[in-house]
Formats: sequence, structure tokens, C-alpha cells
Amino acid sequence: MDFSLTKEQLLLQRSVREFAVNEIEPIAGDIDEKGTLPDDLIKKMARINLTGMTLSSKYGGSGASNLDCILAIEQISYSGTGAWMLVAFTNSIPECIVRFGSAYQKDKYLKPVLEGEAYPSIQFTEAETGSDPDALSTTFLQDKDHYIISGTKRFSTFGARDGYAVIYAGGEKEDCTAFIAQKNVKGYSAGIPYELMGGGGIEAVDVYLDKLRLPKKNILGKKGKGFDILLHWIANEKIQQCGACVGIAQAALDEARAYAKARKVRGKPQAGLLNIRSMLADMYARLEAARWLTYQAAFLKDSSDPFWTTQAAAAKVFVVPTTMDVVEMSRRIHGAYGYTKDSKIERLYRAIAGASAIAVSLEINRSIVSAALIK
Repeated sequence: MDFSLTKEQLLLQRSVREFAVNEIEPIAGDIDEKGTLPDDLIKKMARINLTGMTLSSKYGGSGASNLDCILAIEQISYSGTGAWMLVAFTNSIPECIVRFGSAYQKDKYLKPVLEGEAYPSIQFTEAETGSDPDALSTTFLQDKDHYIISGTKRFSTFGARDGYAVIYAGGEKEDCTAFIAQKNVKGYSAGIPYELMGGGGIEAVDVYLDKLRLPKKNILGKKGKGFDILLHWIANEKIQQCGACVGIAQAALDEARAYAKARKVRGKPQAGLLNIRSMLADMYARLEAARWLTYQAAFLKDSSDPFWTTQAAAAKVFVVPTTMDVVEMSRRIHGAYGYTKDSKIERLYRAIAGASAIAVSLEINRSIVSAALIK
């Protein structure tokens, strides 16, 4: 069993890290404060092949693995901003179109994302439901060779940005169905981004669908089978989110180590104290366990192992609370300084807090894992 990354993967890590240091770290505080990403960031990511990187060359991608994508997300999330979501969404959503979409949909919707011209979004969550397809209040009605969609979606990442959205709706006698729709057209409007605790740049908005008219060819996959598409996408999102957690936790460990070596206690570095060394050791061990569980889930997906969706849920169950603990220990090592806006750990602490709230709750993921084990 080889745990080593390839030369190409190590090069990918270094190049994305350099990109993050030059393009994101200097403005991370500004992104966090304003809650939005720079307009040109998606273009810059496209130029270094971070958008659609997991798509095959047949569709204009670089044919990277899901593990490669996780390595990139890890480096982008190191800043403690929501910029990693841009890498995640421009890979996971196009992948769903490749897997479930028609030739027409692949031709129309993939290229703009690859070129950094379009922001893809997923729109399932509503005020009354986050995971139950039977509780959807957004509806679609057939009108000859078109469908009319009406309803309100909540917490749509990049929902106000130009591009396309995969919208989930239910009919009067139909199960959940997925539609692809251009954003910011007649019948589609979005609110202002929510002010979130952390992870600035996620740009989550409410979306209002008022008789949005779509042709039949915009159904993604089969009518009434939208929830299957959502489950596939969410499983991938869990692995991506775990990658982001690992990146944030790595930054927290690095911040704690640097602070402990520089901070003087009775004239000697804080790093010499036994309790501080113990905390650093625990942080490292937990971070490495979280990292390799994340990598394994991505590897299983790359291997088309049927257990990969369960492993994605298992990874979230372990990685999220574990990396939250790592960030908390770093904040404690910083003492009162970790509670100030001047320290990066304060931003990391808020950024990691959202991990248990998105990509399905920890409780539901525990149910997914236990159900698979019992079955």
C-alpha cells in the first residue's frame, strides 16, 4: 500500500499553494469582511485549470482525479475563506452534467464553466427542507413542450452570479426532478448574500423562481429521478468539504506552531512548555487521520468503488468534528490573541464552524453509515 503522492500531485499542490499565496491570502481579510469573492478570481482559476479539472479531455477538462481536486481544495481553503467552494462547484456540478446530462446539455453548459465565464449553482434547499424531496414546495407544471417552475430556494451558493443552476422541483404527481436553468433571466431573481459567521465568499442567497419557463430538454437526467442526482452530488460535496476542513486545520496547526515558537513565557518560547507540545502533537495526529480518511474517500470514488458514497459520509462524521477540535486547540494556544480580528486563527475558527451545517448534518451522515453497515 503506497501512501505517497505522485510527482504530478506534489507539483499540483505546490502550484495551487503558490496561486493561493499570491491571489487569495493577501485579500483573505477583505473577502471575509465583504462576504464576496473578487469578480476575476474564477477567471484566474480557469487559467490554471482548476475549473472543470476532473472532466476528461473529451469535454475540455484536464482529466484530473477526484483526489487531485481535493489536493487543490485543501490549498485554496488554507486562507480560511469560502474561495474553495468555487473550485468545488466548478468541478462537482459539471461532473453531474457529464454523468447525467444529454449531449445538448454537455455542449451548452460545460465550456462556459471551464473558461471561467459561468458560476454553477445547486438549488435544492428551501425554508422548510434541506434534504427531504417529498417536502419540496418548489413546483413544476407542464405547458406543452415547456415546464413552468415556481418557488423559493434558500442558501444557494453563487445563486446571484451569472451562469446556470441545477434546480430541484416537484410536480403535482411527480417525484423530485432536476432542471438546468440560466440564472438572472426572466422568472429568476436572487436576494443579497446572507451574512454568515465565517467562510466569506460562499455568497449564499435566496432565489425566487416566478414562473420560470424551461424547455423539456433542460431536464437533467430522467423526469422524477432528480433525487438520485442530488445524492450523487452531495456525496462528492462531502469529500470536497472534508478536503477544505483539512486545509483549514493545516493552517490552524501552522499558525499555532509559529505562535508557540515566537511567544515568550518567562523568557523562553511557549513551545517549550509540555502542555503546549502535547496539544501540538494531538493536533498533528488528528489532522493526519482526517487527511488520510479524506484522501481514501476520494480514492474510492476514483476507483468507482460502490462503497465510496458511504465512505464520504463516514469521512464527514469523523473529519468535521476532528478538524474543528484542531482549530479550537490552535485558538487556545493563541490565548487572548486568538480572540482578536488581528489573528488569522480567529478567521479560521469561524470558517470551520460552518462545516457541520452544510453538505448534510452529521446526524444524517451517521444514519447513512449505520444503515450501510446494518445492510
